Amino acid sequence: MRQFWIMAAAVLLCGLLFVILKPLADEPAFEDSVAQRTLSETRKQAPAEQLAAGKDLDKIAEFPILPAQREKLQELQKQRQKSIQGMIPARIAIPSIGVDAVIEATGVLDNGEMGVPEDINQVGWFEPGFKVGAKGHAVLAGHVDSLTGPAIFYHLAKVEPGETVIVTDKDGREMVFKINDKTSYPTDEAPIADIFGASEGRMINLITCTGTFNRDTGSHEERLVVTAELVSDSSVQLQQPEAPTNVTVTPFNLSWHAVRDDAIIGYRVYEEDIETGELTKIATVSLFDRKKVELEADESKRYYVSSVDVELNESEKSLAE
Repeated sequence: MRQFWIMAAAVLLCGLLFVILKPLADEPAFEDSVAQRTLSETRKQAPAEQLAAGKDLDKIAEFPILPAQREKLQELQKQRQKSIQGMIPARIAIPSIGVDAVIEATGVLDNGEMGVPEDINQVGWFEPGFKVGAKGHAVLAGHVDSLTGPAIFYHLAKVEPGETVIVTDKDGREMVFKINDKTSYPTDEAPIADIFGASEGRMINLITCTGTFNRDTGSHEERLVVTAELVSDSSVQLQQPEAPTNVTVTPFNLSWHAVRDDAIIGYRVYEEDIETGELTKIATVSLFDRKKVELEADESKRYYVSSVDVELNESEKSLAE
């Protein structure tokens, strides 16, 4: 009998200990507590909040992004451009200096220099080199002046970075290049490999004479090189991104579902006046923000949301229901 009571007391004691220790067992272990604290701190550094605080802020057009995201998006751009093939150029235009000229193929002269057209109002393309739009430096050269006056590249020295050069082929294919550099070199010191050589970019180099005219040699003492990089090609079909779905408007806000595409960098929100049909952009939402904007819905207005990709192609506008 005594053994029975001892056993009963032991069971009762175990039960009591279970009741006392159960709440403690439910508390996180030290390692779990540290992990939760770290997670909480990590959440404070979420991309959207970093952007809101202005940390490591970067932009493509009006859309804020993080530097790490820019690297990923630049890689997507490179993948899209892999299919671009070079072309035989037929015409060149430089709007900022009024150039609009025919291009003819040229080669190497007997003295080892690149040939230029006899017509001072035409531009020569170095045919043994790279095609325009191919990876590498395609070279286009023109006269700066002649015995009778200014020639086609007379004002080339006036171009500035950011301006455009438009090259077309005989079938109307159009490539647009953005100028990023201009440099003058002494004629005998021009870096031939850099001007005519390979490149990971799709580049053109525009060349003309500059500097003092040397009557003894019958040539200018320097060469001007203007470098530009391909930014668009009419033969590459624009890839319109997918439009947002589940666009919903309430009296207080507008929301939608994100587009599952790594190339999307943000969204644009529009308001349309039903009576006049006037469409106005009222908000820009970055990739990292919640897909919702606060607004006071107006029954006289309709609301739309579109997605925008890294190449700034915009989707069709999804009407809010």
